[in-house]
Amino acid sequence: MTIDHRNLSRINNRKLVLQQLFNNKETSRAEIARQLHLNKSTVSSIYSELDDEGFIEEVRQGESTSSGGRKPHLVCLNHNYGFFASFSIGTSYMASMFNYTNGEIIQYNRQPIEQFDILNIMQMIKKEIKKMQKVDQTGHGLLAIGFSIHGIVYQNKVLDSPFLELNGIDLQEYFEKEFAVPVVLENEANLAAVFEKDYYAADNISDLITISIHRGIGVGVIANGSLYRGNRGMAGEIGRTLMNDHAGNGHKLVKVESLCSEDAIINQVKEVKGLKEIDSDQLVKLYHYDSQVLRIFDHAMELIAEASYNAIVSFGPQEVYFNSTLFEDIPELFKQVQGKLIEMGAFSPIKMIKGARMASLLGASSLAIHQALNLEDFQLKLQWPNEVENID
Repeated sequence: MTIDHRNLSRINNRKLVLQQLFNNKETSRAEIARQLHLNKSTVSSIYSELDDEGFIEEVRQGESTSSGGRKPHLVCLNHNYGFFASFSIGTSYMASMFNYTNGEIIQYNRQPIEQFDILNIMQMIKKEIKKMQKVDQTGHGLLAIGFSIHGIVYQNKVLDSPFLELNGIDLQEYFEKEFAVPVVLENEANLAAVFEKDYYAADNISDLITISIHRGIGVGVIANGSLYRGNRGMAGEIGRTLMNDHAGNGHKLVKVESLCSEDAIINQVKEVKGLKEIDSDQLVKLYHYDSQVLRIFDHAMELIAEASYNAIVSFGPQEVYFNSTLFEDIPELFKQVQGKLIEMGAFSPIKMIKGARMASLLGASSLAIHQALNLEDFQLKLQWPNEVENID
């Protein structure tokens, strides 16, 4: 079989030019050629092709160089090329997000799941996508779909989830047939790490972890600039690691997430206060005014700090990010864990994601963008959404 190396080279050069459009707020043909060390005729040909397809938007006319010559036409990626859909399924809600091609948020929504059944949830997802398609004004419409999964995911298949029972349904296969676009599934902690890499991290940050504290506890790992999943997607499952809890379990080894995940903390509070249900406002109030509840939180934060320290020394990240709605609702908790990690000798800056509910959906959007445009191995800097930020 003869390999057409010229064609392979052109395909790769096209991807490099497209990457330049993603990674620069504005650029020009001459600047792209300079950055990629390609001759101008090669770049001009690819540029024209991408322009014809609708990827390029003119911004303004630049200034001439000191030696004179024509003023360059400055361009950027056309964010309106198409849109991407991503979904996260919680224990009682479904979150959906739609994004432009450059990663900017078009719409975000959370809605309760009245009937927790996978067939009902799939119909909810279809309804949300079709509603967006009716009002869509992008050039190429829906381009890909991403799913943020609470559980272990391997090669777009859900291997294990604490509450989502698929009953043999293949979400990737079903939605690819339904909408004729690529579909990607990934663990939510991994997606929070993808979000940090593609929306926030500086160019010199190629190793980072995110620690997600929700129903369980998971670590998303970016190693050498790429998402590290481990064997069968098991990397970062620190919530499943065993810990000797000395506070009432008879020195029995138990899973970390059974002691200090968000669910574990809430269940402990409900038990000591004799409550059947508790909302976030009640939880915050009890934390500030109830000594029993404060002791529960203090103990949980010690355990979270211990588990986090072990993750830090295991993966050796340049930066560490916590992704937790509990930490957002009660900022003192993050400061407490951050302080304990510093005391323990953690060597990486410890930060928090503010906007935790959106982080994994933005990560799913990023994976979907990479997949749809065949840029899986290319670093893209996506547009920072105002709804999410990082704090020290």
